[in-house]
Amino acid sequence: MARRLIVNADDFGLTAGVSRAILKAHREGILTSTTFMVNFPWAGEMAALLAGATRLGVGLHLNLTTGAPVLPPDQVPSLVGPDGRFVRDLLRLLRRVRPAEAEREWSAQLERFVALVGRLPTHLDTHRYLQAWPPLCRAMLAVARRYGVGAVRVLPPDVFPPGTFPRWSPAGPVLRAVLRRTAAMIRKSGLRAPDRTLAGDFDLPGLLDRLDRAGEGATEIVTHPGEVDDELRALSSLREQRAVELAALTAPAARERVERLGLQLIHFGDL
Repeated sequence: MARRLIVNADDFGLTAGVSRAILKAHREGILTSTTFMVNFPWAGEMAALLAGATRLGVGLHLNLTTGAPVLPPDQVPSLVGPDGRFVRDLLRLLRRVRPAEAEREWSAQLERFVALVGRLPTHLDTHRYLQAWPPLCRAMLAVARRYGVGAVRVLPPDVFPPGTFPRWSPAGPVLRAVLRRTAAMIRKSGLRAPDRTLAGDFDLPGLLDRLDRAGEGATEIVTHPGEVDDELRALSSLREQRAVELAALTAPAARERVERLGLQLIHFGDL
């Protein structure tokens, strides 16, 4: 069986610097796919940057924690604070979110994506891995089915590398148990998804290790390249790591490893 590889960058559209870095990682490196955050006022400008990247797969990065909703805030009250913007605290969001409101907001985000890009996204995934929570996984799958999006990201229990969580912390076992449930939901949905997904921060040695671990079938490597600037610092806690990942993705050693391993670079639309 062929070894096919999707290298996806989350967060296109978060800032101009993140979007430029993603396009650089595609033009000069091994990046094949990205997912677009469309709920920001500058989304139209970011969509225009995609015009010259005809070989880049573009999916939709469903968002509930950064910026403001596409829908009027009074239509999604469980998703927003008093300022009408998304609740940034993840645990606070999960305690109060009404899945039906998330589904409505994500439907609006998909419709905005189509209006901006002129086609359906290659796939759906979620900002800050919100699809790990079963009610939001169901909402994501419902949106995909309603609009005819054929593929989604899958988060298997081993998606994060060993050492991501301290041994004493219950977070790792709890998350793995939840991911077994949501991964099974996706496998039973009839939608296409990679055979495995590898996520977590990396440098060049870490990226090379992920390439070595891409087995038979399709593998997705989740990445977050970006340019670090004040705009990014205001919107994201993931900052300097983005420059590290950009350097790794564009390193000649990454391309050489892909070729030596015989990996076929694809995007979600090729599944």
